[in-house]
Amino acid sequence: MGYDRQTYRRRKIGDSLRMFRESLGLTQTAACRLLDRSQASLSAYENGHRAIRPRDLKHILDVYGVTDDLVRSRLLSLAAQGRQDGWWHDFDERLAPGVVDFASLEADASSVRMFQPLLVHGLLQEEDYARAVIADSGSALRSSRDIETEISFRLHRQRLHDREQPPTMSLVLGEPALRQAMGGAAVMRSQLRKLLVMSDRPHIDLQILPFAAGAHPGGDGPFTILGVGPEGLLDVVAIDSLTRSWYVDEPSDVDHYCEAFDRLREIALSGTDSREFIERILSEL
Repeated sequence: MGYDRQTYRRRKIGDSLRMFRESLGLTQTAACRLLDRSQASLSAYENGHRAIRPRDLKHILDVYGVTDDLVRSRLLSLAAQGRQDGWWHDFDERLAPGVVDFASLEADASSVRMFQPLLVHGLLQEEDYARAVIADSGSALRSSRDIETEISFRLHRQRLHDREQPPTMSLVLGEPALRQAMGGAAVMRSQLRKLLVMSDRPHIDLQILPFAAGAHPGGDGPFTILGVGPEGLLDVVAIDSLTRSWYVDEPSDVDHYCEAFDRLREIALSGTDSREFIERILSEL
């Protein structure tokens, strides 16, 4: 496996390996003697520039004396996933690495919890709505990326809905997402109908957070909690801004986001009431 750009999985594994080594008081040189591998190889793993085979990772964890079953399972699962091919690799040279990396994590997730206060979430966007969002986005204004490529990428992400075992999805959308006329009235009518259809899917739990809910813990903006790996071995929070995206996986921080999401669900409309709310707005268009 050759050298490659960093991904979340490689960074996570690399940071963990460095932490384990340093906790033992080992330099890279000393660790390489114990592991019987080159310093260039270990450095590439620790810096997240090279994928690691699960069997090689298992050997390093054994030598470092890492016995925590949950820690080992999480890292070995990330290593196995990171070596899989997926549709997203077709976009490697056409989209920013972070965007493609997120899609690969999303595709491997067993659960997805999403809060999106202002826009319909990408996994539920209708094509013309997605076109309106992408064409007028700040990123599109500052780059030469092809809009149709981004639309195709977004629609490819939605294929996970049709898998035999799609991830369980819990979404909270803010009322502005239903009322902001992205692309005009006709596009919004089509988008709201899609929300109604998708909310009928057994793996999707869609709730609307109305203006009337008042103050809520999602004031800092949208976020996504991915349960990555089998049975959601590792929860990762993905946060986006106009200029960058980042991941949060420190357990205490993840707990904070999980608690905020649970609270958002408590104050949002129920699934049935949310459908009625969407239907009412649709009737006004």
